[in-house]
Amino acid sequence: MQLEGQQLVVDMSVLINLIASDNIVQLLAELNTEMLLPKQVYQELKKHPKDGSDCKPLINSLISENLLKPLDMTPNILELYLDLTTELDDGEAAVIAHTLTQTGCTAVIDEKKARRIGLERFNLSPILSTVDLLQAYFSITQCDQKAFQELLFNTLKIGRMRVSKQEDIIWVTDILGPELIRQCPSLRRRK
Repeated sequence: MQLEGQQLVVDMSVLINLIASDNIVQLLAELNTEMLLPKQVYQELKKHPKDGSDCKPLINSLISENLLKPLDMTPNILELYLDLTTELDDGEAAVIAHTLTQTGCTAVIDEKKARRIGLERFNLSPILSTVDLLQAYFSITQCDQKAFQELLFNTLKIGRMRVSKQEDIIWVTDILGPELIRQCPSLRRRK
């Protein structure tokens, strides 16, 4: 999947997964996309998934390095956002509202409910996931299999990344193998 140059609006769970990878700076730089961060997602993200420390300095650093771009809520987005908050968390609602009202944006959301609402209610397509970003990164960098295995394992174990599509489950399982899969709470039910 080619993502270069795209504007991607990311949800908190996606950002948590990327932070948990222990390689977020290189990952965002290599993807060469415009990663857009709604203010609501920024406000939701408080603790680093690995050690519980304050995540704001890392996010602020990513913003200052132009790897993340903050998004403010404009009046035309606000009405849709408020409507969506009756069904979704603030971050997910903001991602969908921004994506629907901004030309050329693609949502990146892992939660099934938000993906379903985006697709069924608004015909929002495509909706990418963390797995899509990782697959793009892997194809771009052709990085060492062991290093990528560690990155993927961290997103699953520490970030608790959700993997819902069967073909993605197969891809993840092929890379990690059964021993590492057993250590991932988010995949434990999928043997």
